[in-house]
Amino acid sequence: MYLSRERRQYILRLLEQRGSIRTSALARELGVTDETIRTDLVDLQARGLLQRTHGGARYCMPAAPAGTDSPRLDSQLAQIVATHIQPGTRIYADAAPFARVLATQLQACPCTFITAAPRLVSALAPAAVPHSVICTGGALDKQAGLFTHPHAAELLSSLKIDLALLCPPALSPTHAAYKSHTQATWATAAAQCAAHTIVAIPSANLSSTAPHSAPLPHYTLVTEDNLPPAFSHIPTETVPYISEATLNNFEF
Repeated sequence: MYLSRERRQYILRLLEQRGSIRTSALARELGVTDETIRTDLVDLQARGLLQRTHGGARYCMPAAPAGTDSPRLDSQLAQIVATHIQPGTRIYADAAPFARVLATQLQACPCTFITAAPRLVSALAPAAVPHSVICTGGALDKQAGLFTHPHAAELLSSLKIDLALLCPPALSPTHAAYKSHTQATWATAAAQCAAHTIVAIPSANLSSTAPHSAPLPHYTLVTEDNLPPAFSHIPTETVPYISEATLNNFEF
């Protein structure tokens, strides 16, 4: 007899493998009532771990990973980035949280994500996720949360990436700035090798600084519409700026 915690973990594993489940079939498999399974599904949906359907449930990737500062803004920026992506696009992604949000927006547009971030590999690993994943491998820089590679540019060039998706903590008009050398190295290599580079970043991080920089000769900026004048010559796509104070005071 499964405890409720064990039963719900089993349900999530099945969804990762199969993509969807039927309440009646799962109840027979586990030897419990349909109502017990429905209770499990209601609880798991409330925690954002699945989506209930008529007669069952289907797998869904969490659209707002724990620790994401602004799930609303990430989702809006990801919607714009998604318009640049066609099925089969090979995307180098340097930020696991944002790329994970983007992946949820591309459920009907299977792509290949190429990354040095183990967390993104793990997030996209379930069989129910439609995207292919290529991990660069290498030695793990735990501070950066990325693998290192002695020939990053050559590796990314050989993988023929179509899009470099960069989400740096800071950006000037000509450079993306990162907290670690490893992050900057991958960003530099990706911008050199990709057919197109997109930088997705909150407007508050524009013109701010970080110790390690990656040159960006050409890129499209995806941000909020209150960008500083220094970025006026950069190809830009925007979402409306909403201050945190306004968002906190908004009555839902």
